[in-house]
Amino acid sequence: MRISKRLKAICELVPENSKVIDVGADHALVDIYLNKNKNCTCLATDISSKALGQAKENIKKYKANVQTKVTDGLKDIRLEDQIVIITGMGATTIVKILMRNIKNDIIISSHTNLPLIRQFMLKKGYRIHKEVVIKDKFYYVITYYKYNQGKKTNTYVSPFLTDDEDYMKHLLKHYQIKYDNETNIISKVKYKMIIKKINKALEKKEQ
Repeated sequence: MRISKRLKAICELVPENSKVIDVGADHALVDIYLNKNKNCTCLATDISSKALGQAKENIKKYKANVQTKVTDGLKDIRLEDQIVIITGMGATTIVKILMRNIKNDIIISSHTNLPLIRQFMLKKGYRIHKEVVIKDKFYYVITYYKYNQGKKTNTYVSPFLTDDEDYMKHLLKHYQIKYDNETNIISKVKYKMIIKKINKALEKKEQ
């Protein structure tokens, strides 16, 4: 089966023979790919049976061994040694899902507000194990977090940044446009600080 560059990047972060919980699984293409190509045991969840309808059709179509469950986030799911995948959602929704006491490995790719996710996870006692930035029409930051024994970590110079130089330059351009078009003085100061941090990190990379 063919999947998008973004979905394949998510799958490549998952070790073979893993147990996986895919929260908000949508069409369950990640789960099907992992089951067929990496021998993973997958549970695809979504908030309504209607949302899981297409997932079930795809599972049947590709003859994959993937379980499904209608639930809100991780509610009513017994967490053991599974890898939790949460992608394609906004940052506030992801944070809400992960407010419970959880120590599982977690793969996250939020469509919004990377700094909120980064700060939340580091304060929760996680560290960044692996991270990839994919350009698939848009930029996507996909981060594999591991529980760090509850120790707060400061892995990055800024929660806005990654190790991907092209993405950082993209962010720099993005925030420069915001700064140029902003009229509110408080927001303008905030954007100026972000621009300064990105420039500083890029300068370090060039040294």
